[in-house]
Amino acid sequence: MLGLKLRPEFAGRILQGTQIDLTNTKKTGATQLPAAEFLAITYPTTDLIGMLRAAAPGQSRPIALMGERGLGKSHLLGALYHTLTDQAATKAWLSHWASVLGEDFAYLANLPLRTGLNVITASLHQQRFPFLWDVLFDQHPDGKVYKAIWEHNSATQTAVPSVDILLPMFEKHPTVLILDEYQTWYDGLVDTPTRKNKTWAFNFIQLLSEISDQRPDQQ
Repeated sequence: MLGLKLRPEFAGRILQGTQIDLTNTKKTGATQLPAAEFLAITYPTTDLIGMLRAAAPGQSRPIALMGERGLGKSHLLGALYHTLTDQAATKAWLSHWASVLGEDFAYLANLPLRTGLNVITASLHQQRFPFLWDVLFDQHPDGKVYKAIWEHNSATQTAVPSVDILLPMFEKHPTVLILDEYQTWYDGLVDTPTRKNKTWAFNFIQLLSEISDQRPDQQ
């Protein structure tokens, strides 16, 4: 006997869905659970370890997860969130798997982890934000201040928050932005003669990527 045990969601009388959201109204989303609890159902796959390396100190590279529905992209994003917000639980989890998997995976116990980051998440398919920058302004500690600065002078206000707005935000609070279902959300955008929603979203992501590339200490 291997001593295998079903997880609680599979052991009840009614089988629950297994789809993972970053957040939900039941407070059972990936980012709403304690880190140790969520990581306990997470395997250190090649994709996840690659994400941790891309987000390591001095790296902070943009990360894009692509694939069909049901491949575990949201689970990976939830795991990334916990590794960035709870270093103690993450180190314990990595040390556990380093021991279980043996000598070839001993490096897991010593993976460098980023700390002190402001981690912002959004499930875009929930349609809670009309624009991507609204996610930042809503969840960044000083978001309301910088939103007011951006909107203060309507005569010179740009269609997309500029680097002069974003960089001071990130310098004060180095930030990670985790967006779930981005492609689905982006594909649903439409440009009109008066509102270039799709173009603005592309420009904003491009700006964030450039900041991440040029200032990895801030993102």
